[in-house]
Amino acid sequence: MIPQAFVDQLLQRVDIVDLVGQYVPLKKTGINFSGRCPFHSEKSPSFTVAPNKGFYHCFGCGANGNALRFVMEHLGMGFPQAVEMLAGRVGMVVPQAEGANRESPEAREARRTRRERLQARMLQAARFYQRRLKDSPKAIEYLKGRGIRGETAARFHLGVAPDGWQPLSSAFADYESEELEAVGLVMRKDESSDDAAAARRYDRFRNRLMFPILSAEGHVIGFGARAFGDEKPKYLNSPETELFVKGQGLYGLHEARSHIRAAAEVWVVEGYMDVVALAQEGIGHAVATLGTATTTEQARLLFRQASVVAFVFDGDAAGRRAAARAMEQILPLAKDGLLVRFAFLPEGEDPDSLVRKIGAPALRALVAESPTLSQFFLEHCSEGHAVDTAEGRAAAAAEARRLFALMPPSLLKEQMLDAASAATQVSAASLDAGQRAPGDGGAFRPADRPGGAGGTPASSRGTRTFHGGRAAGDARPVPLRRSPVGSLDDRLLRLAVRHRVLMQRLHHQAREALPSGHRAALLWISEQPEGIPMRECLQANPPKAEAMEGLRLGMSPDPALDEACAQADWDVFETEWADLERQLRIRWLNGRAAQAAEAGDAAALRESHRELSALKALTSGSA
Repeated sequence: MIPQAFVDQLLQRVDIVDLVGQYVPLKKTGINFSGRCPFHSEKSPSFTVAPNKGFYHCFGCGANGNALRFVMEHLGMGFPQAVEMLAGRVGMVVPQAEGANRESPEAREARRTRRERLQARMLQAARFYQRRLKDSPKAIEYLKGRGIRGETAARFHLGVAPDGWQPLSSAFADYESEELEAVGLVMRKDESSDDAAAARRYDRFRNRLMFPILSAEGHVIGFGARAFGDEKPKYLNSPETELFVKGQGLYGLHEARSHIRAAAEVWVVEGYMDVVALAQEGIGHAVATLGTATTTEQARLLFRQASVVAFVFDGDAAGRRAAARAMEQILPLAKDGLLVRFAFLPEGEDPDSLVRKIGAPALRALVAESPTLSQFFLEHCSEGHAVDTAEGRAAAAAEARRLFALMPPSLLKEQMLDAASAATQVSAASLDAGQRAPGDGGAFRPADRPGGAGGTPASSRGTRTFHGGRAAGDARPVPLRRSPVGSLDDRLLRLAVRHRVLMQRLHHQAREALPSGHRAALLWISEQPEGIPMRECLQANPPKAEAMEGLRLGMSPDPALDEACAQADWDVFETEWADLERQLRIRWLNGRAAQAAEAGDAAALRESHRELSALKALTSGSA
């Protein structure tokens, strides 16, 4: 656990303008800096960086935060990795958790210095391979045959590993260095080999087209190497090293990030050449897994980039198996507001060949019309089973039950349960046999509250099944008794703490209407992983003081709400949340209207009144 005091000190040292300026062209405007928002596509700048306050804010999409949040959101890093990155920028050493095998400051500094040396080795190798491309007629002919232009090859830093045992010895005077083995550039043959040349150190990559793999920060951390002909394996990747872990990254993500934001979606393809070819045809928002099936870490990284993720696979049996594996990694992360598609290409085609054959617009249309997660889920469960028979429906239902056990509670899951129930003629309650009331395992529970009285008695657990917005066995929803504790702001915060999934639907106007402590608490809640109890989240990632103040308030006893959490229908919580959100938005819009009137901004005043009228009509219509 990283101490909050260290994080605070780190944020004071980091120059947020220097950090953000690496990724966003900034222009000084008064005491602040402005530019085009990196989190959404815009033509005129609405993104502001305030150096004296250490934060950024976009007036267009509402994105805001400090340097740490910028790294996490823009580069897709987790909290510990983001802290490590920022600490390295300012020469600080991240302290280790109590009880861990602690390193001395000297050892930590030595490890950081070694990492920088290894990164420099990889960059030197990448430049060597890139220089050799122009000297390789075979590589040039191969790229031309694949339709890859020179500027595209340069954009992705493509290169060539020459044939021979030790071509890299011309790039590294200290070819015998252990560091070249540590990063996977050099291998050592068994000394007992009869071949004297082979018994020595030799290059791992020989006679192959080279694809440098970049980290989120743009460092070369590995290589993908493709054979020019039918040699096996077709792709040879760097081994896992101190820099490179295959299951935690995505090829092309560094190059694709701005295109992903502009398209508001990310495609996942199987081959490095597919990424390059799609980018050349104007589809720059594609990435590829690193020689592995999609992992949970990669799925989490994808969802940090965009709310729409499309897997574009070959339409053969292998492609469908890859899609099924990807689906299993996605289901634990699936939540409302995310859209996942599975596009299967015609037999014999891959994205590289198909985009050249039918063009980018047609390929985009194919992907846009491809099955969603819920549709592919049903296709997968039914595949190979005669669902017109009781036996076939039972087999499909068994697979659906296995997969539903991976999903956290959400409205999406409710909808998928309904669809699977209709398809298999098995009740939704049976398909979701392991189901818990919305919020369990992820939201705050009474047992998580300091000094709390414990959770729901074990004897009563599982007796109420939530499905389709109704509690099984109930004729109507249990009404949510209005708590006398706290204000409108506090009420929303308490609901968010107890049912974290509700945070996915918080409108930015409602958020801005809240006091700063409440906003800080909600921001912290939204960053916590699904399915982890609040108490564990607090221990793993302690919030700053302002957020902690709001969280204490949100976790404070509320007997009426805690009783409702044990008894109420899920529909009631959604209705309550929507009502609170509308009231907060009305408060915010009233404030904006007052400011517009004071400033004499007639257009802003009219727009505020229009939105207010629509919200109030919605409120009265739902009463």
